[in-house]
Amino acid sequence: MRAPKNGDVSFWFADMGGVPPCRAPLPGDIDVDVCIVGAGFTGLWTAYYLKQAQPGLSIAVVEKDFA
Repeated sequence: MRAPKNGDVSFWFADMGGVPPCRAPLPGDIDVDVCIVGAGFTGLWTAYYLKQAQPGLSIAVVEKDFA
């Protein structure tokens, strides 16, 4: 396996066979207690710890492209 060069798909996506397809947009409005914009490490850990602290919260994590 060769190391990715600048402009190539990241190592993780290359290992999966390429960039995953984008998901369909939400079909409409949703009601949640907390909406986290961004499904990177910070967004996902924030959702995780919020749910641990307040199990009754409804949480949505949204991402522009794919996560």
